[in-house]
Order: sequence, then C-alpha cells, then structure tokens
Amino acid sequence: AIPDFDFTPNRYTGPSYEKVLSTRDKHLSTCAMTVYRNPVMIVQGKMQYLFDHTGRRYLDLFAGASTSGMGHCHPRVIAKMKEQIDNLNHTTTVYLNDQHSMFAEELADKLPKGLDCIYFTSSGSEANALAT
Repeated sequence: AIPDFDFTPNRYTGPSYEKVLSTRDKHLSTCAMTVYRNPVMIVQGKMQYLFDHTGRRYLDLFAGASTSGMGHCHPRVIAKMKEQIDNLNHTTTVYLNDQHSMFAEELADKLPKGLDCIYFTSSGSEANALAT
C-alpha cells in the first residue's frame, strides 16, 4: 500500500475509457503503443502521484522529463508558470528576453568554473544530440 495523501482528484467527466481507446487506435500512430493489455487512462497528476479516470491513485515511476524532478502540479512551480504565462507564453532565443538571460546566469552560477555558457534546448534528446 502507498502512504495516505491528502488530495482528492477531480471527478473525471471526459470521454469514456472505451471511446478514448478506440479514438487512439484510429488516429495515433502504431508506434505510440501502450505496453499493457488494459492500458491505464491517466487524467490527473499531483506531486508524485497519477490518477486514472476512476480516481485510483498510482505512484508515478515513469515520470517524464518535465515531472521527474518535481512531480506533477507542484504548487510553487504552477504559481511561477501562471505568473509567467500572464506576461509571455513563449519566445525563442532569437529575441532578447530577461527571463532567458537571468535563468542562464542563475544556472551558470551553480556550475563549476568554466561551465558558464548555457544553451537552451527543447528536450533531453535535443540536448544529448547537441552535446555529441
């Protein structure tokens, strides 16, 4: 059993499990396969947990790049995201932006001397390709 967690997921009101599964089979590439006979339908996340369409809770052991270090919907991260999106949703490094520069400086200050040039990428795969 996993420890108690003081959180109640939202009641799922979207399409049925069967509808989602049939739509996925019809419109997603077969290379986007599921690995279970009866795939879990995840509809919400909170910290280190995921919740399926029935409200059942799972410990997320497959965390993706954006959740592996902080979990799902961390309140401080969400607050910062909302603050930023109220000002600017996205801009590339082609333009000057204070957030790019300030984050690069903050990150460089944490790295060993000589590692002070930061290059932002969109994914870990992109970063690995750049590094090779």
